[in-house]
Amino acid sequence: MAVATVTVSEDLSGTRPGAEGQPLTISGTLFLLDVSKIDGADQSFTADVFMMLQWRDERLAAQTESMRRLPLQSVWNPRVQIINQRRIWKTFPDEVDVAPDGTMVYRQRYYGQFASALDLRDFPLDRHRFGLQLVVPGYGPQEIEFVPSTVGEGRSAKITVPDWSVGPFEVRTAPYAIIPDAREIAGLEGAFEARRHLGFYVGKAFVSVAIIVFMSWVVFWLSPEHVGPRLSVAVTSMLTLVAYRFLLGQSLPPVSYLTRLDYFLLGSSILVFAALIQVALTSATQEGDHAARAITVNKFSRWVFPAAFALLIVWSFWLL
Repeated sequence: MAVATVTVSEDLSGTRPGAEGQPLTISGTLFLLDVSKIDGADQSFTADVFMMLQWRDERLAAQTESMRRLPLQSVWNPRVQIINQRRIWKTFPDEVDVAPDGTMVYRQRYYGQFASALDLRDFPLDRHRFGLQLVVPGYGPQEIEFVPSTVGEGRSAKITVPDWSVGPFEVRTAPYAIIPDAREIAGLEGAFEARRHLGFYVGKAFVSVAIIVFMSWVVFWLSPEHVGPRLSVAVTSMLTLVAYRFLLGQSLPPVSYLTRLDYFLLGSSILVFAALIQVALTSATQEGDHAARAITVNKFSRWVFPAAFALLIVWSFWLL
């Protein structure tokens, strides 16, 4: 069917269509084209979303067989806004297709960054719900009724974000109140759940930290009389782990609570510091009658510290 681009002589941009006292039904379709980035430190995600809104304005019905294309601002439209947008771009022109019976179809594609508050207590074993909240300013749920619709799983089969698994994209009617307990405005929400992949953190965080902790245990196989080498290994392990903790902290926002990874790093730091204290005590008492006791403490530490580290792993990532 041909599409003709025309203009409207009557100004219909400010009056809501539909019967007086009855809500205007708007069919809303959201489709997630892609998610390219999820940034925990910035509390945001970058997505590409297609939107299609359909409603009927009988005032624009015409005796014609072709679709008409009108500038969006020349007719009444919901003027949707995305509440949690940060920086977004529209890629389609602001135009609406009008069927002979007055059915309006508005299509738009949004790309950009959207805010999302994340609870990172389970990091890096966390999963989160990410959403786009669309609203129609000035109209309540009793004036505009959204009817959500989805296509399949609501998202593309291939999502490019490399370190997350993205679930289905679900669309639902979601009235929104800017201030709690205030008047609600009509809204539509599209949301998906994503789970973080552990591969990056296993290689970059867990294995690297474990090697530093293992390095601190070398002192238990050195004789207590070798004070210099033992202190050098213990102090180097402690400083390396502290520097690595600051490096890993850049991937998280400065939250007021500890995550699973924080508990693991804190426990590892305590073990490395305990090894340093053990070196200092056994080296100070290795002369005279206490030499045998220092050797016994070394042998005892060879299995106590690994057992404590194993318990730390289980507690941090499974029991916490």
